[in-house]
Amino acid sequence: MAWLIYAGGTLVLLAAGWWFMRNWGWSWLRRAILLVVAAALLVPVRSGMTDAPPMPVLPLFVYQTVFEEEGAAPEVTANLVFSTVGALALVSVWGLVVLLVGRRRQKQRELDQDPYFNEP
Repeated sequence: MAWLIYAGGTLVLLAAGWWFMRNWGWSWLRRAILLVVAAALLVPVRSGMTDAPPMPVLPLFVYQTVFEEEGAAPEVTANLVFSTVGALALVSVWGLVVLLVGRRRQKQRELDQDPYFNEP
């Protein structure tokens, strides 16, 4: 039940972020920020205690950093880093695919409009 409430709150937060950033000129930056925040907020991790339930990685990282003497556990930090780097890699690959497909379509449109290329 707690995960459902947390996931619902996270989705509302991401929707609000999208709403406020929807008019940005750089849509790739908006997508990258939203995907990294979603990965950091939704990736589950187990804390160092045995039989502990999985918790979201970013809130656990902040809690351990602020309230524990040794700081954040290495596995929590590693999960946070890998989830955000993975999200950035996913956005980068998606951006490259969109860029290549867009260039190919633009080149095809230029060839279709060229009067010398389309002579009967």
